[in-house]
Amino acid sequence: MDEIFSRWSATGAEVVEKPHDDVFGRTFVIADPDGNLIRVAPVDG
Repeated sequence: MDEIFSRWSATGAEVVEKPHDDVFGRTFVIADPDGNLIRVAPVDG
């Protein structure tokens, strides 16, 4: 998750929530150019 965050934030993506641990795992939130929020989280396998 941290590696994905580093790559995406390096492109200038607007960071809404930095990576942190939540009840469902490590997660972060960015906004796309239109302002839509994108939460990145692990997939249950």
